[in-house]
This record gives sequence, C-alpha cells and structure tokens, in this order.
Amino acid sequence: MKKFINSLRVSSKNSGSAALLILTFMVAATAQYTLYLSYSVNPTYWNVSEWLINIGNNATPVPGLALYVLAGLLLVVSLRAIGMTLPPMGEFWTQPRASQSPRFGFWLTSVGLALLISIYTAQPEKAQANGYGLAFLWLISLAMFSYSVLRQTDWKPPTPGSIRNWIVENRLEIIAILLLLIFAFGLRISDLELHPYSMINDEGEMGKGALCLLRGECRNIFAIAWASQPYVAYLPYAITVGFFGNDFAFPIRLVSVMTGTLAVVFTYLFTRETFGRQASLLAGILLAILPYHIHFSRIGVDNIVDSLSSALILWLTIRGIRTGYPVYYLLTGIVSGLCFYTYPGSRLAPAFGLLAFGTACLTRRDFLRAQWRNLLILLAAALLTTLPLIGTYQSNSEFNQRINSVGLLQGNRLQNEMEFTGLNAAQVLIAQFFKSSLPYIISEGSFNFFNSPRAYFSPPAAVFLMLGLAIAIWLIRDLRYSLLLAWFFAPIVLGSALTVGPPSHQRMLGSAPASVILVALAFISVIQSLGQLNKFLQRASLLLTLAFIAFTGYRDLTFYFGEYRADHYFEDLSNEITYESRGIIRSLEGQGRLWLIGEPMTKVHFGNFDYFNPDVEKHDFNTITPEAIASLPKDQDALFLAVPYREPDLRLVAEWLPGGEWIAENRRNQPEYPLYFAYKVSKEHLQSFQP
Repeated sequence: MKKFINSLRVSSKNSGSAALLILTFMVAATAQYTLYLSYSVNPTYWNVSEWLINIGNNATPVPGLALYVLAGLLLVVSLRAIGMTLPPMGEFWTQPRASQSPRFGFWLTSVGLALLISIYTAQPEKAQANGYGLAFLWLISLAMFSYSVLRQTDWKPPTPGSIRNWIVENRLEIIAILLLLIFAFGLRISDLELHPYSMINDEGEMGKGALCLLRGECRNIFAIAWASQPYVAYLPYAITVGFFGNDFAFPIRLVSVMTGTLAVVFTYLFTRETFGRQASLLAGILLAILPYHIHFSRIGVDNIVDSLSSALILWLTIRGIRTGYPVYYLLTGIVSGLCFYTYPGSRLAPAFGLLAFGTACLTRRDFLRAQWRNLLILLAAALLTTLPLIGTYQSNSEFNQRINSVGLLQGNRLQNEMEFTGLNAAQVLIAQFFKSSLPYIISEGSFNFFNSPRAYFSPPAAVFLMLGLAIAIWLIRDLRYSLLLAWFFAPIVLGSALTVGPPSHQRMLGSAPASVILVALAFISVIQSLGQLNKFLQRASLLLTLAFIAFTGYRDLTFYFGEYRADHYFEDLSNEITYESRGIIRSLEGQGRLWLIGEPMTKVHFGNFDYFNPDVEKHDFNTITPEAIASLPKDQDALFLAVPYREPDLRLVAEWLPGGEWIAENRRNQPEYPLYFAYKVSKEHLQSFQP
C-alpha cells in the first residue's frame, strides 16, 4: 500500500509540469465544449463578417478555436518542460549503393513502347480497335523497365529460408498487422449489401464501366469514361463483377472494402516507419473504426482510393529515403503514375512524395549526390506509367474536367458565391475553409455521399486531433511533421474549400489517414509525458490507451452501425427505386421494355438501371396522354414504373390499358411510405389499345 501511495506522488520538480499538462486538458476540453455550444446548422453561422461581433454571445467558432490555440501553446510548453521527445525518424541513406551499368536497351525499348502506345491513344478509333494489344504492350514496357532496374541493382528475391527467419523475428508485429487487417476488413464487409442502404447510382456507373470492359465493348482501357476517369480505374470492378455477377451491390462495394482495408494497413506501415510502433498501432485502429472512413470503404465509388494512394506513396517514399533501395523508388514512380488513372484526388499523393524527396534534397546535399540515380528511376517509372494517358488527353480536354466542373475559382462561381452571401472574396474563402475543416471536430457532415449528423471524430478524439496539430506545427521543421500537415490540409483545401458545396466529404478522404496519425501522436505524447511525471501512470499507460480505444470505438461503431443506420441518414428515394426495381425490370429481359414515369426525380440514364439490367430496353415516359400510349412500339410487353409522386399518371395508364398487373412496393426500411408503383401489360394489350 505504501508503495502504491508513493507511486502516486509527483516530485516538486515535476509538479509544475503536471499542473501545466492538466491545465492544457482543461482548456482543450473547454474549447471543444465551447465549439459545441456555438455551432448551429443555421446558414447564418457561416457569416464570417459577423464572427467578431458574435464573440460575446458565442454564436461563432472564434472563441472555441482561440481556446484551442491556447491549449496548443500550453501543450508545447508543458512537453518542452518535461523534455518529451518522439522517436527519431532515422537517418537518410546518403551512400550510393553498388550497382551495375544501366541496361539502356531495356530503357529505350520501354520508352519506345510507351510512346507508341501514346501515339495510338491519341487516336481514339485506332486505340479502340487495338485496345487489348495496347494494354499488353503497356504492361510489357513496365515489366521490362522494372526488370532492368532490378537487374542493374542486383536485386534478388528473398529465399524461403530468409522469409522464415524474417517471419520468426517479426512474428509479433506480423500478428498485429494481420489482426488489424482482419479487424478493418470485418468492419467494412459486414452486411455490405444493405448498409449503407441503398446502392447509389454513382455505384451503378462504376458497374456500367465494369460491364463495358467485360463485354468487350470498351477495349481501350486508356479511354476516358464516366467522371473523367480512364477505364483502367474500372478494372478492379470488372474483376469482382466478373466473379460475382451484376445481380447486387456487393461486387461493386467489395473493391472499396479492399481499398479501405489496405489504407488502414499502409497507414500503420507509414506511421511505424516514421513515429514508432505505439503510434502506428493506435493510428491503424483509429482509422479502422473511423465512421467517415468506414462509410466510404463500403460504397462502390473510388473516392476511398485517395486514402490508400497517399498512405502507400508516403510509406514507399520514406522507405526509399531511409534505405536507399532502388525498388522503393521504382514502386513509388509506378504508383504515382497510376494515381492519374483513378479518382482525381489521388493526384495529390505524388505531390506529397515530391515534397518529401524535395525536402530531403534541399536539407541534405549528400542525399541528392547519393540518390540521383534512384530519383531518375522514379521519374522514368512515373513517365512510363502515365504516357498512354498523356496520349489520350491529346485528343480531348478531360484532364481537368472534374476540377473545372466543381472548382470555386473556375468560371464565375466565386463571384456568384460573393453575391449570394454578401461576403467579400477573402471572407468567402475563410468560410469555405472552416466549412471543410470543422466536420472533423464539431460540425455535421451533411450531404455529399455521407450526410452524417455528427462530426467525423468523437469529442475525445477531436481534442487530441487539435493537440496533434499543435505538436505538428511546433515541429514543422522536421520532415515528418511538415509532411503530416501537408497531408492533412491539402485535401481539405483543394478538395473541399476550393470547390462548391463544402464540406465535400468524398473529396477529403486523402486527409483521413493524416488525421488519425495526428490523434495518435498527441495521445502517445501525453501518455508518455504523464508516465515520466508519475510511476503509477507509467504503469497504467496501456490501460489508459485501451480505455481510449474502447471508448472511441464504442462511440464510433455504435453510431455508424446503429444510429446512422436506424435513422435512415443515407437513404434516398431515387437511389432506392433504381436499386429495388432491379428484379421486376429483369423479368422483361428479351420480351419487354421499361417505360419510366420518373420526373422530376428519376431517369433511365441513372447508373443502377444499366448496371443491373443492361439488356433491357429502357425509356423515360413522362408525358401521359392517350396519344403517347398509342405511339409506343407494340412488339414487346411493357412495364410502366412510376415514382410515388407520379402514381396518378400511372393510374391513367392502367385505366386506358385495363387487364394488366398492378404492382405496389413500399420502402424497405420505412415500409409506411411507398417506394414505387408499376403496371405491367402484354404486347397484346398495347396492340388492342385505341385512343
């Protein structure tokens, strides 16, 4: 008992630091609570011109953010007083590794093949006719270049014995990674078909692209498809749809499940490489349970790839900087090139790698002297990977189409926003930034594929996120922290603050891994600092960490798999109609047509219709008159499908074409409301109709 009491005591030398640390948490908690009290869903909350005026009545985020700034300053002072330091990153590799002379024959052949492909892809008709051959040559060019690099550096695959030894030496960490992978995968695949409900039409568009590839209708994988993405982005969906079929949402969503799970693993690996094992495991778990990341890992649109590409490239980059092995530079170049084939947000990931290598070159001249050959390999690999796409963009203007269609600074959108809000340009941009960033800690995540009633992080995690930002800003001269800040803020600014309708959740996913790393760093720093001040807290650090994970996990998982689902936050009537009507439409295959009475809500070009039933002829049919009925083709049966709003029009069709089958469906999760009405008639009914 006496030993226990002694373990609770804090020496007079450390009492001041302990008091400062306690004060830091009190101020940070007050900041979070003040923000919570100030936040309002009323649009006037974002009237930046009145923020200073409203400080007194706490109708602005300024008081809460000011308290967070004070908490950050107190944290930095207390950590410095305690002498707290995080694990060093490790030395840069500044010695040239032995290598053979470059095999320029392979290099030139690879470049020649890539140039040939780009010449063809600049001519859409030739590219379509020779699509499979071009794809094969692209793979050959990358394989030849990779083989040349590996031979030049005397790389040899590991032997079975060395693999066994490595597994034995790292068995505990391998087990931890496997458990993390299984945990993240399980959260993302459980009840995937029906949560979130229902399958949205953008997922159907991904399915349409997959079917186009599988049917051989889209032979040129470098051609631009839906959402200004080349068909390369649809290849994973083609694999899953080819294996599971196109009868349900699962095959499309499975790609996001695997992508999101890998993002968790590579977030762990990057953090392990830069900040140590404790921070990496906590960051991996926090990303695995983050509702924001789970959600986009469960819907079949490829926005989630932003979180994987950034984590993967930064891990490869740091490994290359630390080890000097050419294989990491080669892989960084290939992955960087592939980022241009998927969701546009992934194009930020190569910029993060460039920032890391550029900083290393500027701060350590011996690094550039030692690694210039590897950097050349990186650039060559990236160029070879992207050359076919460069050819494609020569024949169209789709490269920046997505940015041009949503960018705040493109066209007259900024001017329109100024006129609508009455704010000047600077005030509009400030409001846009806070609309985009505050969903991490306090404001709701409305609309834009998420529509969450709460912030991304629960309050305790939000507090540590803000404290983590304070630590990163304090240590910004360290490459790791400058990367972390760029990784966190770039997607927020470029993906949401500078686009219309913030917060753009789907375009900020690249910052999700950085956010959990910031939370983990702040938590580990505080726990270790407390351990230095008090022996009992040092022994209890594991229990405190587990308690934090348990509380955060309970809050996050019960919200996403409980409240979020039960209260129908994601549900949308139009998406439900296109998803739930797939069976009745399929009954028409080969013998009937769909006539959709869907205005003003649903149209036949929506993705789910063509994904689930690509072989059924479909038409919009919104002008309901006897003459319109009489003009319909009469060689096949007809299914008239109406959204609830248009039920009276469908009743007229049934009155004019009696004897058909009337069908009424209610919503799956809200059965008190109608989903759609349908009326099916035979071709004989159509032939006998007289207006």
